[in-house]
Formats: sequence, structure tokens, C-alpha cells
Amino acid sequence: MFAGLSLDQAPPYKAPIKFFLTAPLFAILAGISAFFANDFVFHDPYIIATLHLITIGFIVMTILGALQQMLPVVAGAVIPKAQLVANITYFSLTLGLIFFVLSFMLYQKVLFFIAATLLLVGLLYFTSIALFQLFKVQNKSYIVLGMILSLLFFILSFLVGIHLLIANATENIATLHYDFALLHYNYIFFGFLFILVVALTIQVVPMFWVTNAFEKSHQKIIIFGSTILLGIYPFTLFLDLGLEFVYKIAFTFLIFFFVKITLQKLHNRKRKLKDITVYFYNTSMIFLAIGTLYWFLMSFFNLPLNTLALLFGLGFVVSLMNGMLYKIVPFLTWFHLNAKGIFTIPTMRDMIPIKNMQIQFYFHLSSLILFFIGFSVTNSLIIRLAIILFILSNIIFFINLFKSVKIYLQTENI
Repeated sequence: MFAGLSLDQAPPYKAPIKFFLTAPLFAILAGISAFFANDFVFHDPYIIATLHLITIGFIVMTILGALQQMLPVVAGAVIPKAQLVANITYFSLTLGLIFFVLSFMLYQKVLFFIAATLLLVGLLYFTSIALFQLFKVQNKSYIVLGMILSLLFFILSFLVGIHLLIANATENIATLHYDFALLHYNYIFFGFLFILVVALTIQVVPMFWVTNAFEKSHQKIIIFGSTILLGIYPFTLFLDLGLEFVYKIAFTFLIFFFVKITLQKLHNRKRKLKDITVYFYNTSMIFLAIGTLYWFLMSFFNLPLNTLALLFGLGFVVSLMNGMLYKIVPFLTWFHLNAKGIFTIPTMRDMIPIKNMQIQFYFHLSSLILFFIGFSVTNSLIIRLAIILFILSNIIFFINLFKSVKIYLQTENI
């Protein structure tokens, strides 16, 4: 099950765990911010805050926690002084996001610059260390290459994001502002998130759900194909070459191919026990496919952008990370306590009751469905009901994850 892992190089338990526990708290804040929005459009300050509480607070926070664990264990890229790196990254990211939200709520220029500085320190500090260690890996698997490429796209998208943030702070909105925003969105979603999800899926699906390994030819097609398309995207965008339709067709086929083989692996897994985390992963893949089709159809129809954000952000990424964290957190608790010689603990499967995870899954799925209906018929009452369910889902999610962490905290000093 854990073939290929180098567990003796794992970072301290508390290094990634604080990222995992903080992520649902930021999701709760995102829901509260969205609830008080006057209008559910992207230029509303509450919606801007909500989007970044989800993208940075939940998604990036989860990813950075996962990378701290996976880089040394899976890729052999050991992070020096892991606890110190985790602390600097965590507190810079947390404070930067708080100032970011305040900057849009109060629209004070100084807060924009404080937020940009803290986020720059936290995110580039960790990614530069991670990339340096990944480049040192001798025999780079497609998992390692996928991590490298995703982090490179993350740095590029983050720098473009800083440019957009400063443009807002100085009220210097250039004619290319919209093009830079498109580049930022494409590099964040397809370059950073999608390629990283592919790399993580290649590792965690066979490991945690006991499936056959992904074929190397498939890994190569998806990771390098995505990279090539993203490499030519700026030329298509800024030189107005008229190739965006070709770009969308090619990416749609790549994503559908990834969804197909991932769903097949999960369906044909060797252990057919009831597993709520599979529901989350399947939901994620289905929303990725629907979101990609919706993104493609936006070339022909005037479809609302907020529905695309819902399908990709909450439906695909957040669902997937729910499923991953339900596997990763109990595994880390079990592994670190076993490493201390403590064996009188629940199994990984029993650390979080299945019933509790199932309740949270239904709250999560119900919120997604109501969001979709609410945005489709432009009904703010339905949208606010979806927000309430989303908040409740993440409260339950935090409680469930903490059940596993609590086992470690209660036994670590034994």
C-alpha cells in the first residue's frame, strides 16, 4: 500500500497538520463573507474576499500542507528545518490573507501593500525552497516533474496576481489588465492546480484506494500536454493569434482523458469497502468534467462566470481536497504515533467515524447543488441557503479532522 514511500524522512507531525486544520476555518470565513455580500458578482468586495479565502485560505493552505508531507516522503526532496519553514510559511500566509481581506473591505492602499508583502514572503519562500529541493532529485518521476511544473506556474500566476493587486491599490488599471487577469486565472487553475492534482492523484489514488498504478504514457501525455498548452497560451492571448478555441479543445480532451482514467481506477479499486472519501473523489472528477464542458461552451454562449468558479473551485478542487484530507490526516496520526512506539490506537479507518464523514459529504454536495440552482435562476435566497450549508459542511469537516488530531494530542506524551 505504501510502496515507494520514504517514511523516515517525514516532517514533524505538527508541520503540515496546522495547515490542514486551518483550511476549513478559512472556508467558514469565506462562507460568512459571501453571506453578507450585497450582490454575488466578482467586483463585490465581499465576493473578492470570499474567492481568496477559498483559493488561498482553503486550497493553497491545504496544498502547502500536503507538499510539506509529500516532498520528502514521496519525492525524496527533504525540506531543511521543516518546522521553521512551516511556521514562516503558515504565519506569513495567514496574516497576508487577513490583510488581503481587510484591504478590499476597507479599501486602504497601505493594507494592499502589507497583504502583498506578506503573501509574497510566505508563498515564494516555501515554493522556492520546494523547487530547489525538487530540482536536486536525481531520478525525477512524472510525479516530481508534475510538482516542479505546477510550482513554476504557481510562481508565475502569483507574480501576475501581485501585479493585479498593486494595480488595484494604485488605481492604475491598464488596457491589458483583463488579459493579465485571464493569464492569472489560467495559470492558477490549469497550471498550478490541475497539474498538481494530476501529480498528487498519480500518487495517492493507487496508495490510499489500492488501485493499479497510472500508466507512465498517460502521466506523460497529461502533464506535458498541459504544460505545452499553457506555454503557448500567453502568445495566443497577448498577440491575439485567434487560437483560444484550439487551446480550449485541446485542454478539454486532456482533462476528459484524466477524468476517465481516474474514475476507472477508483471504480476498479481492489478493496471494495464502503469509503466516503471515494464519493468525494468521484464528485470532484464529475464536477471537473462538467466545469470543463461549461468552460468550453462559454466560447459559444454568454454564460455566467460565477457558475464556472463554482464548478471548478468548490465542485472540483474543494471536493477533492475533502477526500484527500480524510485520508492524509488519519494516516499522519497513525504513522507518527506508530513511529513513537504507540500501537494502542484506532486504525486509520476508525479515527474518523464513517457516519460523520457521510453527514459532511451530504452537506457539501447539497450546498453545491443549491449553489448551481441559485446561480442558474439568479435567486439570492437559494444562494444564501447554499452558503449556510457550505458553512455547516466546513464546521463538520473541521470537527471530523480534529477527531483524528485529538488522538495524537492525547497520546503524544505517553
